[in-house]
Amino acid sequence: MPSNSVPPPADVMPNESSIDPDAWLSGVCWTVIALSAAQILLFAFGRDQSIYATVADGIVHGRMPYRDVWDFKPPGIFLVYALAQGVFGKTMLAPRLLEVIGLVAMVFGFRKLGHTFFGQKRIGLVGGALAALIHAQLEFWHTGQPETFGGMLTVAAIVVTTHDFARRYRFLQWACVGALFGIAFLMKPPLGGGAIVCAVYLARLETQRDGRVSRGLLAFVSVGLASLLPIVACGAWFYAKGAWPALAWTLFEFTPGYTQLGWTGRGAADMFYWGLEEAFFRFSALSAFGVIAAFVIRPTHSREREGIFLLLGIISVHVAGIAMQGKFFQYHYAATLPLIAFMGGLGLYKLWRRCLAGGAGGVLAFFAFVVVATSMRIAVRDLGSFWDRATLRTSYLLGLSSLHSRELLDRELYKVADYDLDENRAVATEIRQRVPEDASIYVWGFEPGLYWLAERRASSRYIYDVAQRVRWDRERARRELMEDLRKDPPQLIVVQHGDRFSWVTGDEYDSAEAIATFPELESLLQNQYQKTKSIEDFDLYERAAESASQDP
Repeated sequence: MPSNSVPPPADVMPNESSIDPDAWLSGVCWTVIALSAAQILLFAFGRDQSIYATVADGIVHGRMPYRDVWDFKPPGIFLVYALAQGVFGKTMLAPRLLEVIGLVAMVFGFRKLGHTFFGQKRIGLVGGALAALIHAQLEFWHTGQPETFGGMLTVAAIVVTTHDFARRYRFLQWACVGALFGIAFLMKPPLGGGAIVCAVYLARLETQRDGRVSRGLLAFVSVGLASLLPIVACGAWFYAKGAWPALAWTLFEFTPGYTQLGWTGRGAADMFYWGLEEAFFRFSALSAFGVIAAFVIRPTHSREREGIFLLLGIISVHVAGIAMQGKFFQYHYAATLPLIAFMGGLGLYKLWRRCLAGGAGGVLAFFAFVVVATSMRIAVRDLGSFWDRATLRTSYLLGLSSLHSRELLDRELYKVADYDLDENRAVATEIRQRVPEDASIYVWGFEPGLYWLAERRASSRYIYDVAQRVRWDRERARRELMEDLRKDPPQLIVVQHGDRFSWVTGDEYDSAEAIATFPELESLLQNQYQKTKSIEDFDLYERAAESASQDP
């Protein structure tokens, strides 16, 4: 070849393909998110979700929480379920659709935070995929909870807090941050405490920008005042509807007695440490390893530590709230786990970039580590293997399962301890056959989902019997229950066996046994009702004909 030859023109040069390894990582992350979302959409109701749906159904039909349909959770979760039911219809899928929409929005929020603090949106995507997987592993019982939606609102508030707004829009920014935390407060009051952390962050940032402490103080006060707006608006709604006294008794008198049960023989420091240990290490080994890697491997971006400290501040407020409740139920961590997973995503991405230096072997080592770490722990263990349950749901979704209907899938999966959705459906079917649509029923037990499933109205505001079974404040609840039953005598009363919850009621009685401690109800059953049928843990008492004939 002559020495003065020139290379061929670019348009005839062979193309060299190169694949960005990060693109493969992104593909894996989106796949995990999609599969996790599919699992959530197939979750049925547990007991708590049935309570929220029953109260929400009352709201849709013009009734008020606490006064007309009673539970002792804060009002935010009832409004979420009412929104889901109003938009998507009265199905178990409705709140799950809202939950998945929020989960996907949270992933995009993490991508934005990943770019802000770590210079890489993919870091946020890795954290989002980890958060979605952990959330799906919480299963049907511990998802769709107040903490679930409160955590999504918290992520949204952090995104707004850290966005670089022009000066003329910062009042709007502060108001938005406060309002989001105010709504989170209505889900669970401790979640509103994140407003303090973000207000301090914004005050410090504003002071640095403007050089005046007064400007920072203005940011802090603005966030605080804005956080009160949703709370005041909710209180005004209850006051205008005449439901404020019922709310005040429930949340300020009854609920503290329930909370106090968890503090027996425990100290605040021990409980906080236990909550911190559980949050970081109980639910996911992969997340725990990722957090350790995030701290151990040197920072890759100038704002990395700033972002981590902001998250840790909010996490500490969450854990303090969990400790205050004293129960340490898995769903109590549902707002905190995504923030920890986001930090875990940072550490996992750092490991991924270092493994890439080892070529194909390093990539295989990384994914082998992820698989092993993922299998070490799952978020909830009392339901059996999450992977077996996920396989069954995925097979059903793809039409590859022998379970050809949703009812068969529910019968296989949605039962735990004394709760059995299929059993509840059987009781609801029996109720529909025995009770006319315009008649009422009453459930003496802990399964308010029977009202929702049977589509029969409750004859009392007390849709389950915890208020009448606890040792504190039960006299008022019993008196009000009997007044309700006299005003609207139920056509049928359902009595439940086996629902023992000492951490809720403070004793070892189930509902059937607790009747002996409630003479008025016991007399009503003996004199005006007769037992007609038993279905598993439920006894059905129909109103005697002579009693019905005495009604005005």
